[in-house]
Amino acid sequence: MKISSLSFDDLVRKIKSAHSLADEVMVFDREFLTSKHILNPETMQPIRLEDTVFVLCRYGEISFSVDYKTIRLTNGSLLKLSKRHVIDNISIGSNCEAVAIVISRKLMQSCIRDTPVIKKILTATGRIHTAPILQLNEEEIRHITDIIMRIKKYLNMPEHAFQSHIVRYETGIFIMEAAHTYLQRLGIETQDGDKENRKNEIIRKFNELIIKHHKEQHAVLFYAEQMRITPAYLSRTVSAASGKSPLQWIDSALITEAKILLRKPDTTIKQVAYELNFGDQSSFGKFFRRHAGMTPMEYRNEMQKEK
Repeated sequence: MKISSLSFDDLVRKIKSAHSLADEVMVFDREFLTSKHILNPETMQPIRLEDTVFVLCRYGEISFSVDYKTIRLTNGSLLKLSKRHVIDNISIGSNCEAVAIVISRKLMQSCIRDTPVIKKILTATGRIHTAPILQLNEEEIRHITDIIMRIKKYLNMPEHAFQSHIVRYETGIFIMEAAHTYLQRLGIETQDGDKENRKNEIIRKFNELIIKHHKEQHAVLFYAEQMRITPAYLSRTVSAASGKSPLQWIDSALITEAKILLRKPDTTIKQVAYELNFGDQSSFGKFFRRHAGMTPMEYRNEMQKEK
């Protein structure tokens, strides 16, 4: 299997230059999501999303981590990712066929403003944050794909007098159709009595707290106290559900955040250590080396070589 030499940032720039409307909406499919664009997982750079992304895997498999948890998309999987999600370790199968749409914050706000009901739908689907993958049937796959392809069609028609209006209109339709499908699924689950039990609620809350506090809070005790449970109970619950201890989840969040910050050349290693609430640069360096297998400076130099 051929591994592309493109860095992730290069690939993002190439995607944006391919089909864009002032960077407000982007569509990419087989050309960018097949095996020839697989990136080496050893050099994959974690990124934090600034836009809303929907990914539909029609065939094959895509795997990556979202907020430090492994996600796998297979035939008919639809994934919604929102602003500030952290993405890492992308791997795309050789037989994968997928389509995705990236919607800027500006355009999303415009769609919500023009169609206020969208905001209510997105609020109602807040549970998607903890269970973002939805399995579509064949009819739903065709329907969602058709809408995205219509958007792509008009992105490739800059000469059309109403291009921007049509793209925005079709994007609004896509958002409503996707949200409607999620709501239908969630409604079915509720009717079947498939409610989150206590353990699932603990996992969900723990993940939310890590995303919010991992920079300044590194101790399991803090998260247990926030959830009003004992550290031992939190450890048993999280370890049984995920195979990783709470401390391992916290460390994963920290190392991913550290890699994101180290990619900023104007940020010193001392500043990274301070932002992540380490006592000094030395303790941060030891932590980073233990988890990344190299020093922060060595990692920064490796990233510079990839550009």
